[in-house]
Amino acid sequence: MRKIVSPLLIVLLMFMVASCATTQLTNLWKDPSYSAPPLKKIMVVAFRRNQINRRMWEDAVVTGFSTQKSAATVVPSYQLFPDAVPESDAVQEMARDQEFDGVLIVSKVERNTLTSEVPGYTTSEPVTQYSRRWKTYITRYEEVYHAGYTDTSKVISVRTDLLLTRGADGQLVWSATSKSVDPTSRTEFRASVASLVARQLTKAHLIP
Repeated sequence: MRKIVSPLLIVLLMFMVASCATTQLTNLWKDPSYSAPPLKKIMVVAFRRNQINRRMWEDAVVTGFSTQKSAATVVPSYQLFPDAVPESDAVQEMARDQEFDGVLIVSKVERNTLTSEVPGYTTSEPVTQYSRRWKTYITRYEEVYHAGYTDTSKVISVRTDLLLTRGADGQLVWSATSKSVDPTSRTEFRASVASLVARQLTKAHLIP
């Protein structure tokens, strides 16, 4: 027997699905042994072959930290290395010269396809007709079946790592993977990732 689903329930289900289409952090990790003060000056390095994409990602992170009202100074690497993504040795040397506390690396963008089956459902729809016998309009309800379908979503993920440049160079102290289902735009995805990362780093007391 097919279940009758009210229009209100359908709207609620659609709202729940839409609400899930947000950026979330997964595989969130912090070095449990790290207890030093928050990092006050950070360099952002986005590993992108396309230099425009690199600059857009690094700018998005800087904006995200500013939006979260972080007191940390965040500098995009393209201001220091405008021609290409710097090698690790160059980053360490620049970090010492410019007194950076850490490097935030944005890397490993992946795109996957998520397929799910949406089952069909039945609604009770009003049908109004004129009755000659009763000489008036009569409304009755009929069951209307809505066929199921296959829903395909695009999942985009990016990894963000925070490494120390003071003391033990290159020590990983924080890492997270950001995933978003069907983002409306790349700009929105970059902004949401940056805000989440800044929020979680503040919560972890890794930035002021």
